Amino acid sequence: MKKFKKTKTVFLGMISLAFIFSVGCNKQENVKDENTVSNFEHSTYVKVTSAERKDIMNYLEFSGAFFSETSADIAPDLSGKVLKYYVTKGDFVQENELLAIMDSTQYVQAKIQYENVEKSYQRMLELKKEGSIDDQTFDQVEAGYKAAKTAYQFMKRNKEIRAPFSGYITAKLKNEGEVFSQMAMGPTGPAILRLVNIESLKLKIQISDKDLPQIKKGQKAIISTDSYPESEFIGKVSFISQEADMMSGTFTCEITVNNSENKLKPNQFARVKIILADKKDVLVVPQSAIVKDNIVFIVNTNKAEKRFVNLGIQNENNVQILSGINEGDIVITNGNIDIEDGTIVEIMD
Repeated sequence: MKKFKKTKTVFLGMISLAFIFSVGCNKQENVKDENTVSNFEHSTYVKVTSAERKDIMNYLEFSGAFFSETSADIAPDLSGKVLKYYVTKGDFVQENELLAIMDSTQYVQAKIQYENVEKSYQRMLELKKEGSIDDQTFDQVEAGYKAAKTAYQFMKRNKEIRAPFSGYITAKLKNEGEVFSQMAMGPTGPAILRLVNIESLKLKIQISDKDLPQIKKGQKAIISTDSYPESEFIGKVSFISQEADMMSGTFTCEITVNNSENKLKPNQFARVKIILADKKDVLVVPQSAIVKDNIVFIVNTNKAEKRFVNLGIQNENNVQILSGINEGDIVITNGNIDIEDGTIVEIMD
């Protein structure tokens, strides 16, 4: 009987120890959970980046279309039939290259008359040198010769159509065998060919009255197109209209673009940034790091530290920092709206 009581006592003691150990473990786990919850409740998740030195530009953005100032609707000065073309649409031609031949009976007549008058003139020139004719007679023959020569050259120019400058044939407006008439009407006027030089193009944009004071001749422009998304083309403001458009109230602005590689085309759409100011190798942070115009929060030992900053030039993405933070400071770019100086923060990946 005593042996049974002893065993029972030991058994109850073991149960008591197990209970105490279980309660103690649960208490430690509760404390640990409370600390975790406490830390979670008092920390703010943020995204960050480093303040770094780089180039920054302030600019205005516009869109417009290219056009060529060096273009021409080519036509003879006289009506006539197109006998033969020496070019096709899309060809590049050099200045003075033969483009087409026109059929003109007037040219044949002018050539015969010029050749006859030239022979008479040469004979009279020899007689004048010998003193066999008087000056008045020679002057009359010379005047007739010059008139015949001018008429022949005029007819020749209208028979042999040549390129007035180098460029691309962008349109053939008459077919071989068709008659060209100076009286013809059309979208380009009377012409047989259209020639365009695209080595130097201009981009035409419209600027508002608000932006007008900021745009100046000579300002640099960076141009981009959908056809070459990875490329940038450099231009310069070359013209600003002094008169607003009556319908839109905007001012025409032209930007000259070097197009020596012939990538850009007339009437092609493009976007342009006109550079108002630019700085090289300055301290820059994202726009999202700026709070209430002049405040930046940096991360210092897991806490947000409030800094007042002075701003320089800026664009829609970045802003120059003149003072208030240093290069390499970790600035908060997301989650900085409702935090305060000293807020515990946890950086998100």
